[in-house]
Amino acid sequence: MRAAEAAASDPDAIALLGPFRSRDVAEAVEATAPAGVPLLAPVATWAGITRDDEPGCEDDPAHHLGTVLRMVARDTEVAARLAADVRAAGQRALVVAGEHEYGAQVDGQLELARLPRVRDAATADLVVLCGLAGGQEVERAAATGLPVIAFDGVQGGTLLPGLRLVLPFSPGEDPTGTTAARRAASLVVEALRGGAPDRASLLAALRELGPFDEHGDPVDPPVWLWRAAEDWTLEPDRPL
Repeated sequence: MRAAEAAASDPDAIALLGPFRSRDVAEAVEATAPAGVPLLAPVATWAGITRDDEPGCEDDPAHHLGTVLRMVARDTEVAARLAADVRAAGQRALVVAGEHEYGAQVDGQLELARLPRVRDAATADLVVLCGLAGGQEVERAAATGLPVIAFDGVQGGTLLPGLRLVLPFSPGEDPTGTTAARRAASLVVEALRGGAPDRASLLAALRELGPFDEHGDPVDPPVWLWRAAEDWTLEPDRPL
């Protein structure tokens, strides 16, 4: 918040890179958005950073006033890519979601994306896990004996055999966000070199350069399946 407030009050500050975590971005825009400062969010995936009409963001979305540009696919887009892949394969999924806010959010996004799903493991081809490391939902997914695809959040916990993760970054990118932050900085530099003289014109130039849609989400962002090794090292499987 101190960085956001400093950027908002400094007439020479033309943009803010970060924060990284979604909830921190939602707080930072309380200072930057009224001042018209473009905020480029490197790895914030919560739908509520840019949207107020999708599962998980209806109650308290970020008040961004159109100033947030997200560098990676939001959770809703990740869910949509996975659902489309399962449909294309003619498969049906058992969704195992944790009894917490994140589990409910991703479960709702999968429903919105029309994931082909069943309620019985006996009729499922795979498990889609919406969970967190240490949660009982991980053990429930393991108990099915089915192949498991998990969303971000389970890393560092119990490693299921053959686990794959669906994540919003490509091979060669740093999942902690340094690659996305560098790309965000490059966009700002390019917009400034193109002649953007102030915050409003910079925001317009960035939106076109990204490119970003009217909500501030990237157009056609990468989403990949990854395989988890025994030490949680991730190996790329294929793009979605």
